[in-house]
Amino acid sequence: MKFQIFPSATRGIELLSELASTIRNSVASVSEMIGNPDGRAVQLKELANAEAQASDLLHALLTHLRTSYISPLPREDMYTFSRLLHETMEHLRGIGELINTLGSTPLSERAAEQLELISQLAELAAHSVRTLNKLDDLEDNWLQMMQYSKRAARTHLVWIDEISNFSKASTIHKHQRVADHLLLTANTLRQFSDHLGRVLVKES
Repeated sequence: MKFQIFPSATRGIELLSELASTIRNSVASVSEMIGNPDGRAVQLKELANAEAQASDLLHALLTHLRTSYISPLPREDMYTFSRLLHETMEHLRGIGELINTLGSTPLSERAAEQLELISQLAELAAHSVRTLNKLDDLEDNWLQMMQYSKRAARTHLVWIDEISNFSKASTIHKHQRVADHLLLTANTLRQFSDHLGRVLVKES
């Protein structure tokens, strides 16, 4: 059964869209931390503020879902989308914390590649939540998200091989934690695309 959207149901989509926006802005903050080590403290504070905002939005959406009788999708699906977006924001804040411990040691160019893929995934997730009232248009989004997440997994393997060439165990450990956390972020957005696929099948 396909759900029809009504004006009173748009609040849930608006909250999801705002949550997705915090992710896109935070990807830019993490990128700035890589390119500008001197400004890391400022960007880290912005990430902390973004995570707090994401938590407020998640709570607002949960309250909305519990009190609204109309939703563009089943409430469980809306909550799952919001939870995965919130987890993505948590991971991005964690990446910022890890980058802040690196000192002057430059990160591999793979970090920028991973952030670009995460940015593309976040953009597709944002477009998906804005278009939940037109599910037939979202199959391409699902496919693209799956492709980007697979590229992130392959890039991670290349990066880990590069990290193994460092001479100090402490340096290897710090850089591998950043690499692993970036993959975790991409994989959380892949879970978003997985759930999108389930919704497309269920509601078609």
